Amino acid sequence: MVTDLADFAAKRSAEKSPVSGGNPPSPTLSFEQWVDHQNHQPPSPDLFSDAAVDEEFWTSHQYNPAEADTIPVVQTPPTQYRPSPLDLSNVWHSKRRQLFSPEPSITDNNKLWTFVYRGQPPRFERGTRANCLYVDHGDHYHFVFECCPQNKTRTIQRLIESGNLDRRQSMSIMATVQPVINWNHFAAYLVRAAQTPIICIGKKLEHLRDDLYMVPRERKDCATLLRDDRGSKQKHNNINRKRRRELMKGLIEAYDARSYNEFYMAMSCDDRDDIYDEYGPQWKETAEHSINNYIAGMLSKQLAMRFEEILMTNYHNRQCQHPAHTLEGEHWLDQLMAANKINKQQFLTDLTLVMNKVCTRKNAFVIEGPTTTGKTLFVKLIAENYIYGTVQRSGDHSQFFLMNLLNKALALMEEPRITQLTVNDFKELLGGNPFDIHVKHQKDERLQRLPVLITTNNNLVYYVLDPDGKAILERCFYYKFLIKVGSEELPEPPCHLCTCHFRNWYFKNI
Repeated sequence: MVTDLADFAAKRSAEKSPVSGGNPPSPTLSFEQWVDHQNHQPPSPDLFSDAAVDEEFWTSHQYNPAEADTIPVVQTPPTQYRPSPLDLSNVWHSKRRQLFSPEPSITDNNKLWTFVYRGQPPRFERGTRANCLYVDHGDHYHFVFECCPQNKTRTIQRLIESGNLDRRQSMSIMATVQPVINWNHFAAYLVRAAQTPIICIGKKLEHLRDDLYMVPRERKDCATLLRDDRGSKQKHNNINRKRRRELMKGLIEAYDARSYNEFYMAMSCDDRDDIYDEYGPQWKETAEHSINNYIAGMLSKQLAMRFEEILMTNYHNRQCQHPAHTLEGEHWLDQLMAANKINKQQFLTDLTLVMNKVCTRKNAFVIEGPTTTGKTLFVKLIAENYIYGTVQRSGDHSQFFLMNLLNKALALMEEPRITQLTVNDFKELLGGNPFDIHVKHQKDERLQRLPVLITTNNNLVYYVLDPDGKAILERCFYYKFLIKVGSEELPEPPCHLCTCHFRNWYFKNI
């Protein structure tokens, strides 16, 4: 009875065994017999082939729940007969790399990098997976490697570990890392001071090593190459900047521009487009610099020339009509002098003394008279030859009223208001003495002597006391225009008068 129960229990446990599935393992079954009995086919090494398993095997061995109990279960072979499993990992990874290769966008992101290493000689082990170039320059090594910017630090750490580099140089290595912008120039830099053959680790950069062998070897210091390269490039940049500056200077001289707005309005739309294409958004700054230089050059010439020479050089070409005949204009100027009963020879002599800054205490030429008598017309014929500054009428309302005369060759004043607040400044100005003037938002500057032309409707010293007025008048050549233009005594000018008429009239009567 006990024996029967033991046999029954063993039979039930074998039926429920998850290993044998109801069929106890047979230790007498060999591995070859087991494979033949179950029609089992080992997996093909080509894991990605559609014929890895016989098609008949898949169609004839479909799972059927009704036949689950009748399907023979694969029996586990004995341990002593199990063969060593096949190592298919390398095959699987190679197939995976072929099918799932990196995208071109990822590989194209790789860049060449370089760093300087100062330490013990590198010792890369055989079979290392590192890829780099290094060149011995005596007291340091230049390493070149390729990676994407995100993996730069990790790649450097791998090179330090695989090359047995001195870890104490890690900070100096990271401080010298920089991208290789131009491989041809950098290759020449590497070869010129190389003391040993170029060492290539791995096969990834072999094409760069071949390039290095083609570079001619020249004995130059590492810093010399970069210094010479920077010098040649700087010279080239200087030539380009000078050419562009000369182009802007030529345009300003052609338009005779004295300010940025005048230059901008004188140019055509095509000229503006060409200048923008050549200079970019900074063309306004370049134009202002060239205009200031142009004015400074003219100013230095005018300050060194006499009045007669300035009239002959024709500095007024901006608004001049260049008339072929000036006799009519000269005749009208004779009528202007005759109608106002002025000796034109003495008039021009006094004007010349002021313009040439000859007199010691007289530095102003004043024309007084009612409106429309030709005062402004006459002084403009003189002032157009000069770089001149104007003075506002209500000078006593501001302490900066003389600021506009700085860096000018002539002062032109229309209706100046000389009061007790400004009389001392006018004494210095009209007497030709250099003195300090107030400049807005800057420190005071010295105003040098410059000729002064004044036109006024009323008495020039009307608002000052008699002693001060007398001192002002002693510093001026004073003339009066009393006859109005367009009257019977003085007709309208026969043409548009310009400095050409005044120049010819001046040299005929001086």
